[in-house]
Amino acid sequence: MYLVLCSQNVLLKQTLAIAAKRETSDYKETTSRPSMMQAFMDSPSLPESEKTPRRIKGEAQIAIGAGTLTTTHALKAATYHILANPDIKERLIKELEWYITDPDSPPNLRHLEQIPFLNLVMLESLRIFYGTANRLQRIFPDRPRQYKNITIPPGTPISMSALHVHDNTRVFPDPYKFDPSRWEGPSPPTRYLVPFGKGTCMCVGMELAKAEILTTLANIFRRFGREMELYNTVR
Repeated sequence: MYLVLCSQNVLLKQTLAIAAKRETSDYKETTSRPSMMQAFMDSPSLPESEKTPRRIKGEAQIAIGAGTLTTTHALKAATYHILANPDIKERLIKELEWYITDPDSPPNLRHLEQIPFLNLVMLESLRIFYGTANRLQRIFPDRPRQYKNITIPPGTPISMSALHVHDNTRVFPDPYKFDPSRWEGPSPPTRYLVPFGKGTCMCVGMELAKAEILTTLANIFRRFGREMELYNTVR
């Protein structure tokens, strides 16, 4: 609880600082991509009357929370499967050594997003780790919905678990195998990757989680990958 309160105070201070900058005539983004709270502040979809520091702080806290606990579990699964598959480990490390010549000067996120096999490993890690495995219900309260020859009455809860999608053998052959190559090619099955949900109610921390996974895997395996191995670990 103490750490949560501390993080709330830090986010609030950062939000107040950004809000103060917005009042100046020379306000502008200092990076190629705005910070999360800058993006909230500058979002045209959020009315100015709702851009209070406490509202922005709350939005940032939700996004960070959504992209933290689940991300650590995805990283844990990714690390295990990389180390358990020597061919995958070697290919990843060679690619990182090619793209990141100096491990003490890691590239920014935009650069990491251009490293092919690293991104394939991230996608497969998100597939094999389900995120939220419980069903997330959606309800159409005012009208029926048609699915093929089935009419779903108004008010009927509709849901599907990510587990049933990610383990579907018709979409992902041999689904329990960690296989980043399944995401290669001109038509990868990205529409069936649903650890963050889909639609307007999907997880707001998705991009943050992806950034954390790419950054962590790239830095850890570029620096220490050749020395890392599993120890008394089973699947």
